Amino acid sequence: MKHLIYLSSILIVLAGCKSSSVKTQSRTAVPGGSSVNRSTDAFLFSVRSRFLDNGSQVRTYVHIQPDRELTAAEFAQEFRVRFKVLPDYGSRQELQANKQVTLAEGQNFTRKKNSEGIYFTVWFDFPKPEGQVYTGVVMTEITDAKGGMSTHDTFVRFHSGKVGDYYTIFDAEGKTPLLENFVHQGDTVQLASLNKTDTSFYIFHYNFDFDVALPPMATLKPQPKRLFVDSSARVPTNKAFTIKQEGLHYIVRDTTDTYGIGVIGVADRFPRYTYAQQLARPLVYMSTNQEINDLRNGNEPKRSLDRYWLAVSNGNQQTAKRTIAAFYRRVERANNLFTSYKEGWKTDRGMVYIIMGPPNRVNRSKDREVWVYTKRNSQFSEINFTFNKRNNQFVEDHYELARFVEFQPIWYPAVEAWRNGEIE
Repeated sequence: MKHLIYLSSILIVLAGCKSSSVKTQSRTAVPGGSSVNRSTDAFLFSVRSRFLDNGSQVRTYVHIQPDRELTAAEFAQEFRVRFKVLPDYGSRQELQANKQVTLAEGQNFTRKKNSEGIYFTVWFDFPKPEGQVYTGVVMTEITDAKGGMSTHDTFVRFHSGKVGDYYTIFDAEGKTPLLENFVHQGDTVQLASLNKTDTSFYIFHYNFDFDVALPPMATLKPQPKRLFVDSSARVPTNKAFTIKQEGLHYIVRDTTDTYGIGVIGVADRFPRYTYAQQLARPLVYMSTNQEINDLRNGNEPKRSLDRYWLAVSNGNQQTAKRTIAAFYRRVERANNLFTSYKEGWKTDRGMVYIIMGPPNRVNRSKDREVWVYTKRNSQFSEINFTFNKRNNQFVEDHYELARFVEFQPIWYPAVEAWRNGEIE
């Protein structure tokens, strides 16, 4: 039994390992869409950003995570931010000409810390275009004086009835909006708009465990599930309140609204997982039904998890440790990058990211992302996973994978590589 207990302690430590820091990398727009070459994950899948409507103007917020720790003064000196507004991806027409943002702490950027280190949130305003222009794309160019340049896209609406275009969840001070779809349990936040209008919203809590993504070969669509409200309350705007429970929180101005603002409450270590019950769940993507049942029904979750990893590693502890570290780094990154109304690892993009890893490039347009994987050993020369953006009442960035049975000869070898400890 000693080796089981020993491996469990290593598993917990490795699951909490910090992923590599994010570096600024080059990225270019191409006709018909936005394309990015393989670099660090945050830039490959578009840096976090969002917009808010302010009447005659639109404000865009962009999250920047340097590859080194900087003071606010150093950031303002070493980084340059420019932006332009296009009517669509790949368009040569400019609704807003290229403009540089003068960085000043507190006025148009804040400095904070997250699990990956120090990050900065920059914001800038631009006037709405005249005429019947309903949507656009903000292209933000970020240049690091120490080396590297990246251009990031933010889809914006200029005329919308969606409440999330005007209101969002800010930090406790009401200064910086949250650019991700999760809030740690116990954190204090504010619901506010840019004009600071005082009103109140309904907030509904759903303690619902959403389903994990189906395999890329599963062509049958899952049956819709009905959600039941566990609790509800009224939330005033511009006043701090605390997210007290894990699970989905849905905020609407009126109970008849079609769309609202969704955010999930998560444990304090999220996007990392450290408990055996949490660590076991993403293994559904690389396990048999019997293995999943053994993990779920075992009386001692840690030992069940140890037995699983030793079994798929043929008893080789070094292989097990290496595979564990790689697998849970991807789970953490999936949670960080793709969490929507459910944890990132459960989403279609999270599933593909965990099993296949980051693609070689991403082609992005207004309504889809295409992940392109190029030659990998002798399995394939090039394979595309297409994620279509779907309307969702809870979040803006909900994507569904276009599934085909033809993915079988690609997917099964990738899963087997995990089980054989052959992941890069």
